[in-house]
Amino acid sequence: MPGATAMATTNAADLVIPTFHDVLGDIFAHGHTHYWLHGGRGSTKSSFISLSIVLLVVNFPFANAVVVRRFGNTLRDSVYQQILWAVGELRLDSYFRARLSPMEITYVPTGQKIIFRGADDPLKLKGVKFPTGYAAVVWLEELDQFDGIEAVRSILNSLRRGGDDFWCFYSYNPPRTMWSWVNQEHMERMHRADTLVRKTSYLDVMSSHPEWLGGPFLEEAEYLHEVNELAWRWEYLGEVTGTGGAVFGNVRDERITDERIRGFDRTRNGIDWGWFPDPWRFVRCGWEPEARRLLVFEEHTANKMGPEDTGRIVLESLTYADDPGEEPYFHDELIWCDDTPDGKVQMNTYRRDLGIRARPARKGRMRKLSYEWLANLREIVIDSERCPLTFAEFVNKEYPRDRDGNWLDEIPDGQDHSIDAIRYAMMDDVLRG
Repeated sequence: MPGATAMATTNAADLVIPTFHDVLGDIFAHGHTHYWLHGGRGSTKSSFISLSIVLLVVNFPFANAVVVRRFGNTLRDSVYQQILWAVGELRLDSYFRARLSPMEITYVPTGQKIIFRGADDPLKLKGVKFPTGYAAVVWLEELDQFDGIEAVRSILNSLRRGGDDFWCFYSYNPPRTMWSWVNQEHMERMHRADTLVRKTSYLDVMSSHPEWLGGPFLEEAEYLHEVNELAWRWEYLGEVTGTGGAVFGNVRDERITDERIRGFDRTRNGIDWGWFPDPWRFVRCGWEPEARRLLVFEEHTANKMGPEDTGRIVLESLTYADDPGEEPYFHDELIWCDDTPDGKVQMNTYRRDLGIRARPARKGRMRKLSYEWLANLREIVIDSERCPLTFAEFVNKEYPRDRDGNWLDEIPDGQDHSIDAIRYAMMDDVLRG
């Protein structure tokens, strides 16, 4: 393995925060192809990626790396210096040769290269060639500055040729609004088998290596925390804080265990009818009235399925064991449904043919009231792994603006199938106040 002797005096794990230790192991086990690393200022994500790239080049003789930013004139003072820093920290200076024109860093023993390109010059990206191996490693830095996921795919398609093993790194500070393409794509990536997503902040660094940050950085962070917590959460914690127009400012993403689900005293079930293009949606929640907390733990969706088929999904969902090792059985729970003419027909099928207790929600003119009721809960906890569609709907729902940019007191319609199912499930509770 080229470079193994050179690295013997430096333990790479000592150069990264503990939060990244398992990611480093995953990279060298090639557990994933895509690594989405996001967070706020001082989170060390760029340092970690630069160290990983150097180690990949040294340990895999076929691996060359291409580092890309949106604009080529930003490369020299950012990612180029970052890679040089990683080479120095790994004590591999004598094994690498750097040059600025063309901007590249060469691993001398094998001739492998780390090259730097701007996405604003696509011809230079398409013309990338190496004397040995292929572009096995790609790093897209400041991902949020790129034009969108299609532009990213175009770059990757032009580079990922010549071999079977690839590592693609993406680093960015999340934009404020969930509507940003990179935040939307992040939610998709959380559920892809080929992608590892990891969020870090300077607090992760503080817990293990506070000396890496320095006093001035910490003073600035703490000052902002005191004077503007929302800005601190976005800039330093890397949270998507929104534009100020979120309908639901009480949503929290949290894993909900099977054990906790079994412990719910009150469950609520709701259905929003649909066929196509609007989907049928079934959502299950746990309700903790004393804490004013709603926990969303299960969702199902379907297109172009009749009531017999969607009803079987409901039956399967409500057939479970009360405790591990016990025999599953059907739980005769109420299902609250959208009260529409077509819905009445479907509810009749549920009740008559499948034995499901489906009832129409007393929604009346309750849309605005039920939205306000949900928004005023202490917490809406959504497990985004179990319920990605529901999570996306809640965090993306924003009030509209007028032509002057002022917020309007109106709830926009559309992209709310899970929200509607939950509104129906909770309607009796809404009416109780």
